[in-house]
Amino acid sequence: MAGAETAIEEAAVEPIVARSDVADRLVSADKPLAAMQVACGGDIPGLIAAPDLLELVRKARSFEMRLGRPLAMRHSGGRLEGWADVVPDAEGCTIRLSDWQETLTEAEQADGVETRLAIENLLAEGVVWLDSGQRVVAMESQTADLETMLGRARSERGQHWTRLFDFAGGETDTPPVWQARGGMTVRVAGSERDWHLLLTPAQSGFQLLLRPLGEIEAANRRDDLLPQNLLSEMLGPALVDPVSRIVQQGEAIRDRLAGPLPDEYREYASDIVSAGTHLRELAEELGDAEAIELGTLEIQAEPVSLRDTAEAAWRLLQRRAEARGVAITLAGDEVTARADRRRLLQIFLNIVGNAIDYGPAQGQVEIHVARDGGRTITTISDEGEPLSSEERIRMFEQFERLGRSGDTGSGLGLYISLMTARAMGGDIEATVAGERGNRFVITLPGA
Repeated sequence: MAGAETAIEEAAVEPIVARSDVADRLVSADKPLAAMQVACGGDIPGLIAAPDLLELVRKARSFEMRLGRPLAMRHSGGRLEGWADVVPDAEGCTIRLSDWQETLTEAEQADGVETRLAIENLLAEGVVWLDSGQRVVAMESQTADLETMLGRARSERGQHWTRLFDFAGGETDTPPVWQARGGMTVRVAGSERDWHLLLTPAQSGFQLLLRPLGEIEAANRRDDLLPQNLLSEMLGPALVDPVSRIVQQGEAIRDRLAGPLPDEYREYASDIVSAGTHLRELAEELGDAEAIELGTLEIQAEPVSLRDTAEAAWRLLQRRAEARGVAITLAGDEVTARADRRRLLQIFLNIVGNAIDYGPAQGQVEIHVARDGGRTITTISDEGEPLSSEERIRMFEQFERLGRSGDTGSGLGLYISLMTARAMGGDIEATVAGERGNRFVITLPGA
């Protein structure tokens, strides 16, 4: 089957080690990470080519503190993943990737890539030839729309190809060099059409393939029998009202608002409330997960007080905490982040709720908010059993529950929290809190 995996190197005894300099260039790396750097279009020495690793290194240097998080770096031939630990110093950063796993795809995947490239070449109305440094060599096109582009390519011969396009106002901070490897939409001077741009290796150097946007995308849309955002915009909202009525009626029976009721039936009503609440939350989580996958998650960013949002989460979880004897403390300065207030509350409820549910009874959960330059940092620490580095990677994956069974968790909470934080321009990282417990660090842009 196309895309199946054939070679998986299990976690090695020794971590992968690399060094970057103060300009975030990878100056040395063990073989797997060096191969990933080259496969992503980078050099050694050269700017770190894996976007997520570059982001983590830059954060570690900016905060002047050791940072760690699960990391998955991908290229067309496979992926390299593990727990990344970055330690900054005066000369750059030391990078260690532990519990790492390298996955290579089998020949059928390569065949699929070749088929896609053949289609892109067939549909391309313009080709820009680049040297090994991705500098413009020549351009070919017979399309009137690209005449202005042809002239620009001649004048920019010997310059990096990114000078041919205006990338201002893009929806992502990811450098165009990385976006173009998977395909991206661009505007071309002198043309009223949107164009699909793909950067691919050539026999000597690289080539840029330009085709009018629409041919392949329209075919894909025709093949998709289900509408986008089916859960978040159609099924999810349709479930809210009837499930809410079930929960409300169950609560009325449970609380004996309609009159006396035997204890046995009161327990039945409590089960109905729990099941209905879980169904409602599951519908919301599935809708959010779908929106994340489709890139349609809505974020309404505004100045938000971290203390006020954390206090709101504490109030909503107070009964749950009291039932297990868990104390929640909040400390830190009055800090304002630029975030979506509802989404941020959802993140706090998920992480603090997990700390209550899976930490020890009579334990403690600490929330601390602070500002570090232009970023805000919220730290949530618990006293639960410390997670292994492998578990800290897995727990952010979809439907991952770390082997737990018997509770009502969907395994989507942390995945949604991480993706939502990133959609707001931040991140979530997990570490071990000293000798006992776990710590979640939520970073967001300051307001």
